[in-house]
Amino acid sequence: MDVFNRRTAIVLVAMGIASAILIGQLLSFQLRLSSSVEEFRQTTSEREGVTQEIRPNRGQIYDRDGIVLAVNSFQYRIGISPSLVPYNFRQETATELAAVLGLNEVELYNNLLPDENGVFSQYILLASPVDDATALAVEDLDITGLQIESIPLRSYPQGDLTEQLIGFVNYSEQGFYGIEAKYDSLLAGSSREITTEGTILDVSDVPEARDGQSLVLTVDRDIQFLVKTVLEDAIVEQGSCGGTALVMDPRTGEILAMYSYPWLQYGQELPLPAYCDNPYGEEIYNPAIGSLYEPGSIIKVITAAITLQADEPGVDLNWTYNNTGCYEAVGVQICDSDRVAKGNVNFARCLTESLNTCTATWYSLLGPSAVYDVLQDFGFGSETGIDMEGEQPGLLYLPGDPLWNEAAFLNISYGQGLAVTPLQMLSAVNAIANDGLLMQPHIVKARYDGDRTFETPLNPVSRPISAEVANAITDLMVDAVAPGAFGEPARVEGYSIAGKTGTAQQPIPGGYSDTASWASFIGFLPADDPAVSILIMLDRPAAYWGSQTAAPAFRQLVERLVVMLEIPPDDVRLQLMANGGQPFGRDN
Repeated sequence: MDVFNRRTAIVLVAMGIASAILIGQLLSFQLRLSSSVEEFRQTTSEREGVTQEIRPNRGQIYDRDGIVLAVNSFQYRIGISPSLVPYNFRQETATELAAVLGLNEVELYNNLLPDENGVFSQYILLASPVDDATALAVEDLDITGLQIESIPLRSYPQGDLTEQLIGFVNYSEQGFYGIEAKYDSLLAGSSREITTEGTILDVSDVPEARDGQSLVLTVDRDIQFLVKTVLEDAIVEQGSCGGTALVMDPRTGEILAMYSYPWLQYGQELPLPAYCDNPYGEEIYNPAIGSLYEPGSIIKVITAAITLQADEPGVDLNWTYNNTGCYEAVGVQICDSDRVAKGNVNFARCLTESLNTCTATWYSLLGPSAVYDVLQDFGFGSETGIDMEGEQPGLLYLPGDPLWNEAAFLNISYGQGLAVTPLQMLSAVNAIANDGLLMQPHIVKARYDGDRTFETPLNPVSRPISAEVANAITDLMVDAVAPGAFGEPARVEGYSIAGKTGTAQQPIPGGYSDTASWASFIGFLPADDPAVSILIMLDRPAAYWGSQTAAPAFRQLVERLVVMLEIPPDDVRLQLMANGGQPFGRDN
């Protein structure tokens, strides 16, 4: 009995040990299975592919006649996910890709292998950028794990003719300067994210993204070319260091052309005088909206308008004063350009002969309180709101500012002591051409979003002067271009032109230069029904004066512009209007 019990105990112990061994092996197997499943899941997850952002097509940019100014083109980026390449095809994959892409076959093969820990690289960039033919050749290889991604490139068919206006897009597809920056979010559209599964990325694989909106500009490419040609010819002929030219529709605020030279760009080629090697200030990407200068005498039309609008007793078109050529005021001497006494001078002669003593006298009679509000209504001291990146607001020191004083206030009357952009100056004069109503400048005429069209609405900004005052100043500006006036070199036979010359001394340390000027001419035509307004400004021309340099360039531009825009001479135009006809094509 005792022997039986001992044997039974031994059997039970043996069975327990065996059971423990079996259970341990089962647990070990389950743990290994669990680990294998987890490894499988990780591997599967890695093999699901790479998440990519699919970029939409960037909107294109056109001129007002549908000529392409900015268009999309493509290059390609080629990569591969080594973990997705089947083991038996790695050598073949390396051989084929190396041949097409010009890569080292051995190096490429090694990149397709896992590292010492058995881990594959998720993605390897093989080549970027490559052209269409290379991308198609790679796609024809039909290699598992290969990815071909398009890289949008921005092309500008008109080159530097419109580059200042449009700006550019970098390799990150971000807009810089001009229209590309201002409308970047609308042009860019909305992207999508997808996860590839080892197949080559082509159009059929891409979920539809929202393409960017396309823009139609107010700019006329042909007028832009004309402006560029006339300006550059004037710069060379007048021995200038550069300049800016603008053409606008004063009724709508549309920019028809805008060009400056030089600007922030490599490869400037015009022969400039030696003294231009050290220009005043720094180059700007678009000087028409980003460069500041003192306007000089062209601002006198604004001064005259403010004076008449103030309705100061006795200061009207019949006002006269005794001109002595120079006079002392608030501790400074103010002189006309010739410093010659002229005796009794009326209101009109103040503009036709561009007399500093006259405009300073007007402001001394009005006082700051009657002047600065209207100057600001004309847009001085603030941005115009043009829909382009890079605009500067100009400088207008107001009473109470540490840099303001009474002498500076009087200097503003003839264009010293404040700074403007060329666009800001022309926009202000447009208010005179537009019956006293200041329109916000704009350069985008319409936006296209798929089948929808969004026209840019006209935006009146302010009415600094009445229509009566605007018409009176227009008549004075016509006289300023009459035979014998300073503006006579801007005359075009058969056309009534309202205009004004300007010559501003350039500031230097301690005062103003006697040899360096900003010479300009500003005007609009036809004077009684303006279709276009124009500003031409030359930087440091050899002949110094606006009447000798900018005014002739204005005439050359107008002589060709009236033909291009089919603006008939005044007699023909007035006859057409008398018979109920439309003298020139204009929407408004």
